[in-house]
Amino acid sequence: MRSHRLTQLTLLILSATLFSPAPAAEISPELQKAASQAMLLQLQPTVQQGILVEIQKTNPDKQWVLGSATLILPSHLDDVPETRLFMAQYIANHWRVAIEGSGQYGQLLEQAPDALFAPNERKLLLQSQSVNQRQKRSAPLAEVQTGLGLPWVEGTAWRLTGGPHGDDQTSRPFNSLDFAGGNGRVLAPRDGLIYQSCLRNGSGLITLVHDNGFTSSYYHMENLTNLGNGATVSKGTYLGKIGMGLPCGGSTTGPHVHFALKQGSNKTPVDGKVIGGWLFREGSAPYQGYASRNGNRVNVGGELLNFGAGSTLPSGIATPGNNESSVNLRQSPSLSSTIVGSLRKGETVTIACTTQGDWVDGVWGPTQLWNRLSAGSWISDGFIDTGSNQAVAPPC
Repeated sequence: MRSHRLTQLTLLILSATLFSPAPAAEISPELQKAASQAMLLQLQPTVQQGILVEIQKTNPDKQWVLGSATLILPSHLDDVPETRLFMAQYIANHWRVAIEGSGQYGQLLEQAPDALFAPNERKLLLQSQSVNQRQKRSAPLAEVQTGLGLPWVEGTAWRLTGGPHGDDQTSRPFNSLDFAGGNGRVLAPRDGLIYQSCLRNGSGLITLVHDNGFTSSYYHMENLTNLGNGATVSKGTYLGKIGMGLPCGGSTTGPHVHFALKQGSNKTPVDGKVIGGWLFREGSAPYQGYASRNGNRVNVGGELLNFGAGSTLPSGIATPGNNESSVNLRQSPSLSSTIVGSLRKGETVTIACTTQGDWVDGVWGPTQLWNRLSAGSWISDGFIDTGSNQAVAPPC
């Protein structure tokens, strides 16, 4: 059994080497092997796929690396390749590697030197990692406000060319959507950090780690942005143009952007998610389904207006802890702040924006997230059921 596993790993690394894209930072065979093995053990793919290992960033003494490992897609799949960041430290003459989503990944993020990261980069990566450790309960088919727009100019419409789908015709979750139209310019749907992988023939895979725990990725694009890995992007930043690029495998029948969603490092269904003001629902088969807003339903092939007229602010339901009937509202995001009112259990409120404040041991566990309500008062997210574990409104 051990011999078979090593043979499989050797084939995976060889495939990644043969698939090498445009020149990038040099990767030692030892690092490539360690990262490939970590990716294989973390994801345990059901079919044998090559693993492309790339260095995103390294510190001056090259003892620390922030990299990415990507499963190369078979040519019959129309999907975004599975990619994850990894942290690596060269210590005692070997590479210690941890893949995004593992406990060791968070530990290495904490231990890495400041020189490896851009301002605020470590904080957002740790925030994304923490999403894997705390999940808020939500009712089946509950609407979840993602806080994301659709990836094009607000107030304009593109076509929904593919409804919710996954890696192929049977795999789940259905965490992906396909879009085309407009001027073809794909834009960041929310603030975050950008990472690029599989750069090849003018195309590549772009991943955005957002500032609210969600991660979005984009495939098939061409004429990509030249922003460096770990750079901060703001909502509306240009990412690339829709195209037919296949730098990490897969297939496509026409120019479009393949949009995929994660929470932390885990793929999350787009069913029940509100993106750009639209609630997406799965159909009876992959690539079917629809989007709805304010009583309007748009099926695959129809056009979706990104926010614009009719979009609404997210809401939440007051959920006091310890069998209490109400929860206090504060003047600022702090437990020592002046109490300015209260919410009754089950009362619905509108959320204007979110920020980080005092730690609160809420109904779903410790959290620093606070929501500013439309009336101006503050409440910890630990006592509001928004259907999501992350921020559902823009930063304050």
